[in-house]
Amino acid sequence: MFQRFDRDRNGSIDSSELGQALNSLGFCVSPVIVNLLISKFNKSGDRYSLQYDSFIECCLTVRGPTETFNAKAQGGKATFGYEAFLMNVLPFIIA
Repeated sequence: MFQRFDRDRNGSIDSSELGQALNSLGFCVSPVIVNLLISKFNKSGDRYSLQYDSFIECCLTVRGPTETFNAKAQGGKATFGYEAFLMNVLPFIIA
């Protein structure tokens, strides 16, 4: 997966490549979310891209809340009380 989306073969995934990779996995996230993910998971000092290990961590982190949301959603929308929201999201943030 990483090599497939590292189109310029520089060993890292930039925001455009990350957006395409997440979309191919079924995670339709906006460019704003992609940039937030890169800011959160970047460990190399290059604030615009992710190395392989950070890419995997990012994808796994997005997967958990997305699956939780999809299990509760109808028509792409879900209603959560604050407590339920925290109970569903915090395990992925704290882990």
